[in-house]
Amino acid sequence: MNAMGWCVLAVLAGSLLLVVVFLARLRFLASQVGSFECALLRAGRRRYMSGIATFGDEAIEWHRLISLSPRARYRMHRDDLVLGPPRPRAGGRIVDVTCDLAGHSFDLAMLSDSHSALVAWLESAAPTQPSLL
Repeated sequence: MNAMGWCVLAVLAGSLLLVVVFLARLRFLASQVGSFECALLRAGRRRYMSGIATFGDEAIEWHRLISLSPRARYRMHRDDLVLGPPRPRAGGRIVDVTCDLAGHSFDLAMLSDSHSALVAWLESAAPTQPSLL
């Protein structure tokens, strides 16, 4: 095999490795308990970014769908997140919600069932206890 053949083989092997890593990451995120499909639209942008959000104890972590990064792109702490009223899209299964996170506005799009779960998660925060000191 000549040098060109080895280069083509290396590119194909590298591409296959990237596809495997991408699919493994996607499967891991989608299999997390409390994960749901959620698109995010930053202020001033026209296109939503597809993603997967996961409920945590005190924050929602949002991962961009098309990425190789294992880290969340955004972390939305429960105490700082305020949801606006849902706006159903045509067909009624998907809702858009304007959110405020510590003074930053953005939109989320998700299934209406996921929105119900998000509202329940926000409302289920344990009450804060006053400090005795």
